[in-house]
Amino acid sequence: MQTLDPLISLPLAVALGYLSGAINYAIIITRLAIGKDIRTMGNLNPGTSNVLRTVGKGWGILVGFLDGIKGFLPVLLAKIFLYPANTPRDLGFLYLIGIAAVLGHCRPLFYKFKGGGGIGTMQGVSLFFLPVEFLFSMLVGGLVVLKFFKNTEHPFAQWTPIMFVILTPFVSLGTSLMIDIPLFSHIAIGGHPWTLVAGALALSVLLLWLNRSFMKKRAVEYKATAAG
Repeated sequence: MQTLDPLISLPLAVALGYLSGAINYAIIITRLAIGKDIRTMGNLNPGTSNVLRTVGKGWGILVGFLDGIKGFLPVLLAKIFLYPANTPRDLGFLYLIGIAAVLGHCRPLFYKFKGGGGIGTMQGVSLFFLPVEFLFSMLVGGLVVLKFFKNTEHPFAQWTPIMFVILTPFVSLGTSLMIDIPLFSHIAIGGHPWTLVAGALALSVLLLWLNRSFMKKRAVEYKATAAG
């Protein structure tokens, strides 16, 4: 049962979501595993893909899991203790907390606002709200990469997440317009309230904007590969 007024609880929950996202596990795990700073290794990005390639697959998988958890857990706790109703308002509040976690990963207070790409954290948030659409977007993204991007550098590590970010809001909108199969709690195949579709779109747009320089670089590399 909600015990605090949203005017009090929402800013606090959003702040805690941001702080959860701002914990950079790529930096922490790499330091603990090999005593180095991941920001000086590989592509210099403090994220899962760089850990996977430069530190080891096991460590990369661990970082990816923790990045997803730091987006999933704040939303789950807020739903249990603050916003348990499956109303558009409560789901919208929860999405704001998830977006804050992604923003925290990309622009962390603890690391001078220089963080990772945020896709792992977005996946954790998407898994909470739209698990079916999340899995479908990842599958379709993987197939698109296999067809059109297989000759690029690190195709699945880099392009599949990008496809996921682009596809998720469109898949969510499409299923919401055409299908409505309730599963349990707030989980369903389609039939989503507008706040979830809007949240998915806002999160994708935010992530693409925050990573615009990375996206431009990938686009240039793809053009070079296609021309070659």
